[in-house]
Amino acid sequence: MMKPVFLMRIIAAVLFLGLVSAAKADPIPMSPELKAFLMRPEQRQAVIGEMGQQWRTIFENCPSPKLQGMNVLISTLPKLDSDGTPVSGEWRMVGRVEGCGETRILSVEYLFTQDGQMKRLALLPGTTVANLRLQHDALMYAAAGMAKLSPKDCKDIKDIDTKFVGFEDTGPTSGAGGRPWTEEWTVRACGVTGIVTMHFAPDPTGTTIRASLSETRPVNP
Repeated sequence: MMKPVFLMRIIAAVLFLGLVSAAKADPIPMSPELKAFLMRPEQRQAVIGEMGQQWRTIFENCPSPKLQGMNVLISTLPKLDSDGTPVSGEWRMVGRVEGCGETRILSVEYLFTQDGQMKRLALLPGTTVANLRLQHDALMYAAAGMAKLSPKDCKDIKDIDTKFVGFEDTGPTSGAGGRPWTEEWTVRACGVTGIVTMHFAPDPTGTTIRASLSETRPVNP
């Protein structure tokens, strides 16, 4: 099992979307300055464009979804320059998108590279509480969890939804590691769709990820 170095720090919960925060802290409020920046036409268009691209990856035959709501989760309070443009910080734009009888929670992360460049990165769809790095590290476990359902040597694997299930009863309830939790990831592999149960167990050095083949179940067509 891999232990990616990770410290979970999701500060806010988006209640109207049904997301669950993994941190025991009050939500960080969004400042009027950050709100003004995010309301700029180019920022709105960029975020909506990213979400549209995510949607079309999941639903290839439904090109025109509608954004039903948007909220912001702030993990690191941004600093802004004199023009009102952020120069640091980290936050997540979370939207509820609907189309063709389907609904997804789609997210775009704002963050800054070491040289101070602002970036927007698409996250996995759904209500996972894992951050960007942990999501990336967990992809191989989700793919491995589909091994009993997917065709042999399948390379076309997509994570099309995630769901935070809840905290596990075992393990520490407090401290530097935090509480273990469970998620269900919906994975499509070469035309076969399944739900992989993902177990995350934080400790002071990182987070252990586990997906058991016996817990994977097919999605009815």
